[in-house]
This record gives sequence, C-alpha cells and structure tokens, in this order.
Amino acid sequence: MPSDTQNQKFSLLTKPEIWSKRLLENLDDYGVMAECVNRDWEGEIKYAGDTVRITQPGNVTLNTHDDDTPIQYEQPKGNQFILTVDQQKDWGFKISTIEQRQSNVKDIQSKYISRARVAVVNAKDGFMHTTGFAGVYTSNQLGEKTVTKNTIYDFCLNLYEKLSDTNAIDSDGKASDGKRPYLVLPPALVKLIKQSEEAKNATTLGDEVIRKGTILQYAGFDIKQSTLIKPNTGKYNILAGTSDGITFADQIVETKVTEDKDFFGIFVAGLYVYGAKVVEPKALASAVVTVE
Repeated sequence: MPSDTQNQKFSLLTKPEIWSKRLLENLDDYGVMAECVNRDWEGEIKYAGDTVRITQPGNVTLNTHDDDTPIQYEQPKGNQFILTVDQQKDWGFKISTIEQRQSNVKDIQSKYISRARVAVVNAKDGFMHTTGFAGVYTSNQLGEKTVTKNTIYDFCLNLYEKLSDTNAIDSDGKASDGKRPYLVLPPALVKLIKQSEEAKNATTLGDEVIRKGTILQYAGFDIKQSTLIKPNTGKYNILAGTSDGITFADQIVETKVTEDKDFFGIFVAGLYVYGAKVVEPKALASAVVTVE
C-alpha cells in the first residue's frame, strides 16, 4: 500500500501548472530556430488569435550642423507589422495508476514531456524557418546555387556580404544583440564545411571552427545544424540572418489533468499556440542550394 509520502508525490502529477512549467522549461532549451529570433513581443499574447501591432522605427536623417541654423526635428515614419498567433497544437496522453506507482514522479514527467517537446520543437522550428525564408529582402536572395566542398566557403561569404551590405551586421561582424549572424544548414552542407580546406586551415585563416557538437563558427557565421531542412527535388532552402529579422511568440495557454471512470489513471492534455513574423527583411539572407 503506498505511503502518505508517495501519495503526496504522485499528487503532483495531477497539477496542470506543474506540467506547463516543466514543458516550457524544456522548450526553452531546445530548437535551432529559437536561437535565431527575438521574443520582444512575447508577453503580449495569451490566446490563439491574439494579435500584436509592431512598429519598427523609421530612419533618422543626419544633417550638417551649422551654429546659425536651427536643428531640424523630424518625425520618422516606420513600418507597422501585425504578429498573429495563428498556430495551434495540442497533445494528450494517459498515465496509468500502475505506471505512476512503479516510477519516480520526475521520471514519468521527463518521459512524457520529452515526447511532447520533440513534437512541439519540430513544429515551431519548421514554422519559423519557413516564415523567415519567405520574408527575405529581395536583394538578399542569392537564388539557386550549386555548392561543393570547394565552393562552400565562398557561398557562405556571399550570404555574409548580403547581410553586411544591408547593415544587418556592423563592421565587427556582430548584430544588434552582439552576436554573430546565424546560418542554418542541413547535415549535408555541414558535412561540406567540415570537408573544406578553410575548415581544415581555420587557425591559419583566423576563423574559429569548433569541430565538435552541432555548432560551427565559419565564414563569420554561427553555423547551426537542423535536420528539419529537407531537400525538395534535391534543393535545400537555406536561411541566414540575425535575431532582428524574425520575431516569435509562444505560450502554453492551457494544460489540464482529468480522470475517467473507465480508466485507472490520469489524462494529460495541453494546448500550445505560437506565431512568427518577419519584421526586418534586410536582416535575413537566403539561397536555394543543390549539394554536389
């Protein structure tokens, strides 16, 4: 017979706020595109269908100063965007009483949260990448390119140059958040980087390359590997940029735990909403790549 301590521990599984908290903590630690966007407007949303009006400041004119001429004050006209939280995902699973008794509370939560996390991360990462790729500034689109291990470095430099030309990065190669621009690549292109002479001679070229894990620093970029970028008729949609380019907001709006008279255990369900918007197209660059 379970002790009072055991009953107290397993009662935690019936608290929806515990599930929401644990899942949100896990979501923040996973996902490639989550590292490539800003969340400046996230606190404004609560439910699916919520909209946030975003105003980007306009450019300020620099005038030549003359002590005899009054300073001219202008009211810069910026662009307005609407971030709509229009993506909804739900999940549901059940945990039997026997499973609860035979497992540690944290072990049960970790197992099910891990399964929910993978599904949610894949959905939101794919959405952010698709949204960003579709919103790239026209002049920053390289178009279709064929890339080999001998041309991958020049290809990355061309993307980097696009971001530099539109002032998405400063003279030190950093964005407004103080970070290098990102370049999200599928494993096939990461492999080309590792095979390139520039990667092998990184110290000589003065470009840092980390040869372990999934992140490389190469050609001025933080290279991020994503297995979600799949080829379409042999071509990959490649996205580069800074966190200024895309804004993202998400929220677990509801988690509920219920019981049923015909099942010994609990039912856990959740509703997750999110949205993304390109707010600075010039902070993004893209290409459609064929690997050889």
